[in-house]
Amino acid sequence: MNIVRPSLPDPCRIICVSDIHGSLEHFRKLLDKCNYAPDTDYLFILGDIVEKGTENLETLQYVRELCKNPKTIFIKGNNDTMPYHMAYKDSKEQFLHRIQYRPVNTFLQMAQTLGITDFSEDFEAKRQKVIAAYKPDLDFLQNAPMAIETPHFIFVHAGIEDRPDWENGEEEWFALTTPWYLRLKHQQSKTVICGHYPTYNFRRGNFTNLPIFDREKRIIDIDGGMNTKYAGQINALIINVNGGKYDFDVTYVPAGEETEIISDFTPDKSPKYVDWENHIIKFIEQQGDFMLAENTTTGEKGLVPAAFTGEWNGLHSWIHLDSFPTVKAGEKFFVVSKTENYLFGIAQSGKVGFIPRSCIKND
Repeated sequence: MNIVRPSLPDPCRIICVSDIHGSLEHFRKLLDKCNYAPDTDYLFILGDIVEKGTENLETLQYVRELCKNPKTIFIKGNNDTMPYHMAYKDSKEQFLHRIQYRPVNTFLQMAQTLGITDFSEDFEAKRQKVIAAYKPDLDFLQNAPMAIETPHFIFVHAGIEDRPDWENGEEEWFALTTPWYLRLKHQQSKTVICGHYPTYNFRRGNFTNLPIFDREKRIIDIDGGMNTKYAGQINALIINVNGGKYDFDVTYVPAGEETEIISDFTPDKSPKYVDWENHIIKFIEQQGDFMLAENTTTGEKGLVPAAFTGEWNGLHSWIHLDSFPTVKAGEKFFVVSKTENYLFGIAQSGKVGFIPRSCIKND
């Protein structure tokens, strides 16, 4: 496994970010919000800088530029392998299949800058033209290290294997794609900091996209679900190292349009948290903008948005029930979508859910 072990001064500050997913605008805002100082701060980017967003090529090239600074280290995530696969490994059928299920992706954005929009004919010649033009970008993604190790921490995209010699793990897929890592364990005395699996997927995320600290297992998940959840964000875990000790700060930039709360809202319902794997629900009856639903695993009943609920093979899906955050006048709310009477988004507290439209200024 390719591991970077930087020599860090003491004191120093490490800004750790993961799962940008082609959201350059939000990433730049986050660095500004952190008061990022390239001359003194260390910036660790834990993979998935591209795919699922719309600014994939721009994000890739921005991160490449940042990495000219030796204090910035980017490690590979599973989505960062997609452009390389499309360039060098996919058959024509596999390539066209990727385009079908993800029509906005990094390799296609590379192609579009060259005037190439259709790969159904002259496939290999067009692909080689893109490779020739963007080989440095493709190599940057493919050759990125898999982990960063410091005196107190191991940084990886998804997780490390549960073995004493984790650095000798032969399964690249584990470091890139293992799910639910907060439920697993490792044998290191250091804390593992990872992304990959949005914290909103976990019951203990408590209706937020904020990092989850499992101090007993020595694991911190910082994936804020940007462009992978209905209302996601990019998190920055800031590690302040001083005198051999450290503490943490958290800063984040939510998706959605920033608005101001003009009147308090306190819901009359208590949230019912569910792990993402238990997301199948059964409709009972419609109540205004919402459906009263029953979670088929837990048996709990609560409201879910009638307009947004997904359906797969006849089964309905939503994660948490009764997701209504408390908000106060003067606070910010980041609107992601709307129903007739409610706004869906992220409150200043970090809670995700619905508030009445009357709470918002000039809605």
